[in-house]
Amino acid sequence: MTILLLTKLISMSRKTPRYYIGKYKQIEAVDVVLDFQESNYNIGTAIVYLLRAGKKPNNHITSDLRKAIDHLQAEYDHQIRKQASEPIEDKYAVLYELSDQK
Repeated sequence: MTILLLTKLISMSRKTPRYYIGKYKQIEAVDVVLDFQESNYNIGTAIVYLLRAGKKPNNHITSDLRKAIDHLQAEYDHQIRKQASEPIEDKYAVLYELSDQK
């Protein structure tokens, strides 16, 4: 069973709060996330916080914006660390190295 189907079954078995459902198309925030970012927790969670920002009772919009920023920052930092540890795949790198040796 895929993650998407499993998550959908779980969401169908519970009542979703209104602040997680879109105003016009009645789409749940989790469905948007799964459609675009199924495999990325931080980006998906940031999207959910942005979609509900200012809608949850007794929760100021800045709280959700801060949470979204925190998740995006965590993902950005992760990607920078990951990029630094990956070898650079540049087909011209050998040419640059040879020209530097002259």
